[in-house]
Order: sequence, then C-alpha cells, then structure tokens
Amino acid sequence: MVVGGEIQNPKEMPAPGETLVRDYRDHPETAQERDDGSPVRMLQWNIERGYQYEKIVEELKSIDADIIALQEIDIGCARSGNRDVGDDLARALGMNYVFVTEFEELFSDLREPDAQGGGVHGNGFLTRYDMSDIFVINHKYQIIDWENPQHALAKKEPRHGGRYTLRANFHTPKGEVTCYTVHLEVFCGVLARVQQFSEIFRDCRLQIAKGFTKQAILGDLNTMANGIARFSPHYCCDKMRFWTIGESEGEWWDRNVFSYSSNEQEPSPNPHLLKWGLPKEVARDAVNPHFSDPFDARRDMTLDNPKYRFLGFSLMTGKLDWTLLRHLTVLRLSMGNDDYSASDHKWLLVTVE
Repeated sequence: MVVGGEIQNPKEMPAPGETLVRDYRDHPETAQERDDGSPVRMLQWNIERGYQYEKIVEELKSIDADIIALQEIDIGCARSGNRDVGDDLARALGMNYVFVTEFEELFSDLREPDAQGGGVHGNGFLTRYDMSDIFVINHKYQIIDWENPQHALAKKEPRHGGRYTLRANFHTPKGEVTCYTVHLEVFCGVLARVQQFSEIFRDCRLQIAKGFTKQAILGDLNTMANGIARFSPHYCCDKMRFWTIGESEGEWWDRNVFSYSSNEQEPSPNPHLLKWGLPKEVARDAVNPHFSDPFDARRDMTLDNPKYRFLGFSLMTGKLDWTLLRHLTVLRLSMGNDDYSASDHKWLLVTVE
C-alpha cells in the first residue's frame, strides 16, 4: 500500500493488486460530520480511462456524492494524457481516495494511440468519509492470461496483471457501510463472469459474519452478452451467447443469480447455475446473501455504444453497471451522462439510509 505523496515515475506506481491511499480533505473531521442527519449518496461510474477528464470532474462536482465508486482509472498512460486521473479527481473534489491497480499497461508499438499505455489502470473510491479495513480480492478466476504473448488480446494491448476487486469500510454519520468497487472481465462469456463474481459474494458473507451487515456492491459487471455482442469472438465467447437469446445478460443475471438468496454462511448451491454446468463451489458461493439492485435489469441500460448505432438502431447496449445493496433503504435513484459525452457509461446514483 502506498499512502500519500505524488507519483514521480513509473517505478513508484502500485503494481497489480497493490493499493494507494490519499486524503485531500481540508478538514477531515468537518467533512466527516457534515449533514449528520442526511442520507448517504452513493455513485457508480466507469469513467472510460478518464479520456474526458474535464467533463468528468465537472459532473462529479455537480453530483456531490458521498461515496464514489469508479472503474477504469488511469495513472500515467499516454492515452489519457499521462494524467494521474484518480489523484487529480481527489484533489479537485477535496476527497479521501483509495485506488487498486488491475493492470500495468505496457507502452507498445502494437497499441493504437487511443489505447497506448505506459502506466497503470484500475479501480477506486472517492469519499468525504473516513475509510478502514481496505482489502483487495485477487480473483482466482482470471479468464485472460495476459502473460501469454501469443494470446490475441495480449498481442493487441500488452499488459501485466488481472482483475482485482477493492473493498473498504466507510464511516458514515449513520454507521459503517462496507462497499466494493468491481470491474469484471469483459473478454469472456457469461459463465466466466459468474465465476469471478462468486468470489465477491463469498467475501460478502465473510464480512456479514463479522457483523458488517450493511453493504453495497458498486461496479461494472460487463454484463453485455446481448445484441450484436453475441457474435463477437472476444465479448461473448461461451455457449450462453445463443442459449440466452430473448433476454439481455442483465436480465439473465437477475433471474439466475440474484433471484436465488440465502442468509446461510454455507448455502446450498444455486440450482440455476448447476444446470448451466458451473462447478458446485461456484454455484454455492454465487448464492445471493440478499442484495438487490433498485434499477431495472431490462430498461436501465448504462451502455449504448455510439460506434454500434445504425439507422437509428442501437446494436450494442446493456445494463453493465449495478448498485447491489444490502440492508440499505433506497430513497432516490438517478442516472446521468445520458449523451455519453463524459464516458462510454452512464453513472448511477442511489441515495440511501
């Protein structure tokens, strides 16, 4: 873990799985006590590497959330102007900040300019609150072997690392809430993503057993196996690309994963997932410990890629982003970045007690 200080050169950047923590609150004790009786505003947003930094920072200022979960944060990558995106956002907003590296993005002639590396890339939290118990889930189910130079994706965008989920406890005026910022693998099929996600639900149960019962999973689950994505050799490369015709991947998750709940520490395996051939361990760990997303799995699309629009039809859409909440009362919901000008994802805001 790196605490405080500016990154001066690539050698100081956190390696895959490592975290850094910064606190740019002018008066942390005042920020902690602000609006003591008010609800908590939690934001989920994939910021697309920070390409549109100025628009992103203005959007975040206008939203004024208390806990912000971000994915696709670049540090020192040529494609995003060599900016330390997360650090700059934390400074601009005057917030507490934690980041975990997923990938070291190698600088390479094989990359296109808008994908050029040179730094690191990962996920993080911004918050006005104190944080504790910062932890990183190193996913056992890593679908892409980025260390294999012969892999088609590794050839195109060479990198080191894998998928990591960041967890932290946030000390809100109304008590602690445990939050996860998640970015599941996109270059795989539905079942591989479920395997990765099962490790998060497993960790949630461990935290519940310790008494941390109020939780939020905020993230881009990359649930996009629908539309023309079904025909991609990279995005939807398992048998589910055709078995799920008639529903979006988000709907499939809602029906097959999130609908099967149990409070038990060692629940019976989810029969839906056993039916689709997932291992018993995964089907057990993927049982939902009573999380729900207040947004609609069918209607609330968070991706509508402008590159895949034809004659007014959107060909690549999906509910990729989720706000899964446990023991939190939802007061208000909103979505933004509707024109996708600040990122290729919409943001989701939930106001909770």
